[in-house]
Amino acid sequence: MKFDAIIVAGGRGSRLGGVSKPLLEHHGETLLEHSLNAVTDAESIAVVGTHALAAAVTRYMETAPDTQRVVITREYPNYAGPAAAVAAGRAALDDGPDDESAQWPQRASELTVVLAADLLDPAPVVRALLEESAKQAPGINAWVPQDAGGALQTLACAITTTALRAAIEQASTPHGSLENASMMRLLATVHMERLKLPEIDFSDIDTPGDAGKYGITVTSGNE
Repeated sequence: MKFDAIIVAGGRGSRLGGVSKPLLEHHGETLLEHSLNAVTDAESIAVVGTHALAAAVTRYMETAPDTQRVVITREYPNYAGPAAAVAAGRAALDDGPDDESAQWPQRASELTVVLAADLLDPAPVVRALLEESAKQAPGINAWVPQDAGGALQTLACAITTTALRAAIEQASTPHGSLENASMMRLLATVHMERLKLPEIDFSDIDTPGDAGKYGITVTSGNE
C-alpha cells in the first residue's frame, strides 16, 4: 500500500538542556535521518519541527527517490504538542506541491505513518506497521504498537489518511485547536488495532542518561 509519512521532530528537549533530540547523532547519522530512512518508500514526507532540521533533511534528500516530496513544517503555536504536530504535518501534505508541474504525487496516499524522530531504530516498527496495515482487517483504520511492557506507542503508528483527517477535525472541534493535546485524544475516535510487538526496540532519547547509555554525545552545538 502506498503511504505518506509524518515525522514528529519538534519538542523543546527540556530534559536534554534544550538540545534538539532529532539532531543527536547515532551510528554516524542524526536520529532524524534514521527516521527518514525508515520511511524512504513513502510517497510524501512531512517533517514537523524547527528550521534547524533543514540540513539533516537536505542530506537525506541527496539520495531520496526523485519522485518523493519532502516538506518541513511547524505546528501552531510552536511546541503545541504531538497531536498538533501531526495535524500540521497532514495539512502540509494535503496542500500539495507549490509547482503544479512537479513530479511529486498530487494526491494523498491511502495510509499515513506517524513516527517520532527520537527513536534509535525506527525501521523495524515501520516495516511491522506496513505489514499489518496491508492486511486491511474489517473495521480497523489505525494500527498502534504496544512495546514489551504493554505501553501503546502512539508516535509510531499507522492510520488511514481518511480516518486521520476525520480524527483531526473531531479532536479539534471541542477546544478550537489541538494545542497541548495528546495523541490519545487525537486517536480517541479511531478504530485501532493494538499490535503486540514485544520484539521491537522502542528505545528513544529523552535524558542525558539515555544518550550516554547508547554512546550519544550531547552538546549545545546541535540545538
